[in-house]
Amino acid sequence: MNKKVLVVDCCIRKEKSATKRLLSSYLEKHCSQCSIEYLHLYEMSLKPMLNEELEKRDSLLLEGKLEDPFFNLARQFKEADRVVFAAPFWDMSFPSLLKVYIERICASGITFASSAEGGLKGLCKAEKFVYISTCGGYMRGENEGARYIRCLGKNLLGVDMTEEFIIDGLDVDPTQRENRLESEIRRLMA
Repeated sequence: MNKKVLVVDCCIRKEKSATKRLLSSYLEKHCSQCSIEYLHLYEMSLKPMLNEELEKRDSLLLEGKLEDPFFNLARQFKEADRVVFAAPFWDMSFPSLLKVYIERICASGITFASSAEGGLKGLCKAEKFVYISTCGGYMRGENEGARYIRCLGKNLLGVDMTEEFIIDGLDVDPTQRENRLESEIRRLMA
């Protein structure tokens, strides 16, 4: 059976994005036999949920209307066998558009459940998350975007494993950017 892979593409610079190139290499190497659903977040007109939408979401959840189209993204996310997030390193994390998407897929009763004792139980099917990112400078340790995705999986959505493919230092020497990118992609995909 083909694994259902959901690709959450937040590469706002599209084909000019180094992260997008790393994503393409990952999919070619690791997902050639998979069924891929592709979300281009920058084409989806996603907006933060403000009061009116929050009230609508809460009302639908309270009434148990989990099949409402409002939750299409959450249901799609829940059913994926693997979720691949591709987002460049921006402002110590990732573009805000990815956070807006995450707000849309986190729905009690669909992607997670709360217990009477106050604990959370993830309801997602995914065996793992994959986080793909590139950064102009050197992070020298923790990538906060990757850390956020790991914590989201473990602490809320029930996905204990996150695999990371991250290339940093791409803009330290602009004359070597292309060589470094190609070299690191080859190394990560070996």
